[in-house]
Amino acid sequence: MKYTIHRTVSPHDLDYNNIASASAVLRFMQECAYMQLTDVPPTMDELREQGKVFVLSRLSYSIYSELHACEEIEVRTWPCESGGVSFPRCSQIIRDGKIVAELVSVWALINPVTHTLWRASDYHPSFEYGQMLELDLPTRIRIPRDMNLSLVGEHTVEYSDVDVNRHLNNTKYPDMLCGFLPDMKGKRVIKLAISYLSEAPLGERLKIYVSEEEDGAYWVRSVKQNGDVNCEAQIVTDEIS
Repeated sequence: MKYTIHRTVSPHDLDYNNIASASAVLRFMQECAYMQLTDVPPTMDELREQGKVFVLSRLSYSIYSELHACEEIEVRTWPCESGGVSFPRCSQIIRDGKIVAELVSVWALINPVTHTLWRASDYHPSFEYGQMLELDLPTRIRIPRDMNLSLVGEHTVEYSDVDVNRHLNNTKYPDMLCGFLPDMKGKRVIKLAISYLSEAPLGERLKIYVSEEEDGAYWVRSVKQNGDVNCEAQIVTDEIS
């Protein structure tokens, strides 16, 4: 079953190129998933009572066309067949009947107290699973060992970055990482994959490492003060049409 919401692109969703930013596009799709788990049982509150919380592990999404302020969009999401301890979910954004963005995300279901993982057999949704999307970038990315990454700056996790858990919100990552690319003027993200490897709490100072451009593509890694990798990402950009 595909769960659908309708939204209007806000001027506050735009970057300095006057198009919806990579984080805004991701936020539309994550909001739709949140709404499904709020409206359809087992809801997030019901799962929490069972000691179960979904945590995002990795994602990949493609943006096929720019989104502009005041455009009406349809956003839909659906869970896919789960296996082991992985819970995949897909999402799409549609404008004027055409798909303009697609997302594949992979989640873990954890006990927030013991930090143990629940298996797919421990989750019993009331909705049907849908078909998995196939995107250009895989959700499980690996930065090549011979890839030369250079330290380009630092980002301190601030109030405006965090969610209710006081960790860097997963939808904030794309714009944060794009902010460390050489120049986004006249460019847009067309493909992006992120592996979320460890949480970045409020006040954490992240070091950002970026590869040299290869046909509009970059590898990016963020590292916490204790040396743990916070995330790894592959970002592909293109000229705005």
